[in-house]
Amino acid sequence: MLVAVALQVVSVLALSTITWLVFGSMAAASLLAGGMAATVPNALFALRLSLNKGRAPESYPVVFFLGEFAKIGLTVALLALMVRWADLWHWPALILGLVVALKAPLFAMWMLGDKT
Repeated sequence: MLVAVALQVVSVLALSTITWLVFGSMAAASLLAGGMAATVPNALFALRLSLNKGRAPESYPVVFFLGEFAKIGLTVALLALMVRWADLWHWPALILGLVVALKAPLFAMWMLGDKT
């Protein structure tokens, strides 16, 4: 799980750096904000799951589903805050950052294969 979060951070930062060089600071900041809207809740979710290790196995599904619900809610809340400041964002870059951050864990699973 932590590998997926690290890959999210690296992917968003790398793409944001490229965006800054090509399109400027507003697009790069928007891409970074969109990526962090998914990365921060995912990191908190991973932290919560890691804190649950060693507890009764019966608690795992409850912790997972409540954590997933909280992660989705926090992502939506962060995006809603960004919509409130709609004039400050470059929307295509923000959406691209969000998509890159959301798809990075899939690439982590693909890269690690059966090692997880």
